[in-house]
Amino acid sequence: MQNTTLMKLRILTIVYVCCFGHYFAYAQDGKIIEKERMTLSETTIEKIQKADSELALVLKKIEFYRITYLSDDLKIKGFIAKPRGTGNFPCIISNRGGSGEFGKWNEIGVGYFLGKLASWGYVVVASQYRGNDGSEGQDEIGGKDINDVLSLVNTLTEIDNADTTRIGIEGASRGGMMTYLALKKSCTFKAASVLAGSANAFTHLINRPDFEENVYAKYIPDYYNNKEKELKARSAVFWADQMCKTTPILIMHGSSDWRVTASESLELVQELYKHKHPVRYMLFEGADHRLSEFRSDFFAQTKSFFDHYLKEGDELPNMELHGR
Repeated sequence: MQNTTLMKLRILTIVYVCCFGHYFAYAQDGKIIEKERMTLSETTIEKIQKADSELALVLKKIEFYRITYLSDDLKIKGFIAKPRGTGNFPCIISNRGGSGEFGKWNEIGVGYFLGKLASWGYVVVASQYRGNDGSEGQDEIGGKDINDVLSLVNTLTEIDNADTTRIGIEGASRGGMMTYLALKKSCTFKAASVLAGSANAFTHLINRPDFEENVYAKYIPDYYNNKEKELKARSAVFWADQMCKTTPILIMHGSSDWRVTASESLELVQELYKHKHPVRYMLFEGADHRLSEFRSDFFAQTKSFFDHYLKEGDELPNMELHGR
């Protein structure tokens, strides 16, 4: 009898540790465990000065931090950029492009791009994704690493002056795909902006066959045994109807983009239109992947869209056919 009782207690202990320990770990998602003030170097400031003299003037009004936060019990590297001073600021989660170490956030990217968003009066957070820049885990380029993005919603609750009732999300290229995935999993976001987002992995492979071996097979677990399933899971054109309809999306693309062709965004816009998802699409003639030829227009459109829904709190548009 005593042995039986001891056995039951051991089993209950194991169950408790597995279930509640697992729950506790995931309940910590987004928790900042390390935070370090980031000072931009003179070299970085000089480069920003050449690219955007107006931004260089306001950099002293922005605070930058390197952080380590938890996601799926993994330690993930990320960044914060936020205005100095008091007040409640709306928030933006910014998703980097690239895969692995390629395209990761560096000092110039943090200062220039995250700093730009913060200069508009937003608290901005960004992830390097798991497996990159010293982060634990393995980058799956749109697999479990999407949790590294969603965990940032909780990270924002730890930041002074961050108004977490007003959160937007944005990303470019692979970061656009991460943004679409986030909208599939959450209705937290009041607005989303995507530049040259990857929306159809099958189309992407036709245009860039090298991507299969160098990216998809390298990062997606058991890729060749589950190719169709995994590519569809990373292609918003196949689940456009599942993205949160209360999140309006601004999609921008350059017509001369060779990295992610504009046809991917065009296909997605058609699907979103079919399902009456509020979407604004802008195709910039002759522009490249970064919209280098229309950079000021890109920033102006992004700011206007976020201000419209996050600062002014405007209502969603009427997507039903109407008018005289």
